[in-house]
Amino acid sequence: MMHAIGEAAADINAARQELLANADRIYDMVAAGKEVSFADRAAGRRTQVRAVWRAVSAVDEIFARSGGNAARMDKPLQRYWRDVHVGQMHAIHVPGTTYHAAALSSIGIDPPEGPLRALI
Repeated sequence: MMHAIGEAAADINAARQELLANADRIYDMVAAGKEVSFADRAAGRRTQVRAVWRAVSAVDEIFARSGGNAARMDKPLQRYWRDVHVGQMHAIHVPGTTYHAAALSSIGIDPPEGPLRALI
């Protein structure tokens, strides 16, 4: 269990650091009067989506090692598990189109108008 908690903490910290670095990078671009390109936004969204999925995975790893008692309604862990899974369901966290658009942008291809650009 302690291994899972340590690993989860490391994953969440890494995701958090990447999110903060991304926000700093975008902020610095705007503060310098530069345009934030679609590729920059797509890379930022890719980071955001991956951070959410890493956090949910971390909670799942802990929950899986907590036994059936963790699912009881009077235990806070069941609420944390449910909350992260419901949050992950939001359209903003769907990885497919975000990863696709970020991958295209990273190799210099401008994604066409439509779903690949909708949530970037």
